[in-house]
Amino acid sequence: MPKGISRVSGRVAIAFAVAAFAFEVASVSMYSAAAGFGLTVEPSKLLASGSGGASLIHWGSLIDMLGYLSLAPIVLYLRARYPASYVDLFAAAGLAVVVIGSIGAASMAAAAPPLINDYVSASAAQKQALLPAFATLYRAVVLGLWQTLEAFPLTVWLLGTAYAARREGPRAVFWILLVLGAVIGATATYRLTTGS
Repeated sequence: MPKGISRVSGRVAIAFAVAAFAFEVASVSMYSAAAGFGLTVEPSKLLASGSGGASLIHWGSLIDMLGYLSLAPIVLYLRARYPASYVDLFAAAGLAVVVIGSIGAASMAAAAPPLINDYVSASAAQKQALLPAFATLYRAVVLGLWQTLEAFPLTVWLLGTAYAARREGPRAVFWILLVLGAVIGATATYRLTTGS
């Protein structure tokens, strides 16, 4: 580790992991509440969710951003804990997840609520114009950034860290990272190749 950079302790990393998980659960719950607790989130339902939905999306996105930012100390801890070949590449991929996810969350927090609030008082013609704008924002952030672009560095980080942890860490850490990385990578590849 370079001089001047303090290591993240295991206790701090665990605290941030718990925080990241709690933030993500809260964020998903808020998005789900805004969409009417359906199994899938339709952009049109979010757009028609009213001022209450706009508030849920705003706060849910900000909480989601905190969840992504909470991953950074975990990335740094795992980099120091499991040094191996290419560990810096794996850590860079993990930090890319933090940046991509945070940008998406900040974009949703800033852009979605005003569109939702405008939709409430819009005329029928204005509503027809707002729907494609909101759907484009939703697809760009949710499908483009979160479910596609972010998924590839996330896969590299998880699988790379699993590779680094295979000899030194508890077997449970290795298997959790490996399974998560494989599932996320397969899902991202499927979405990219099928467009769904």
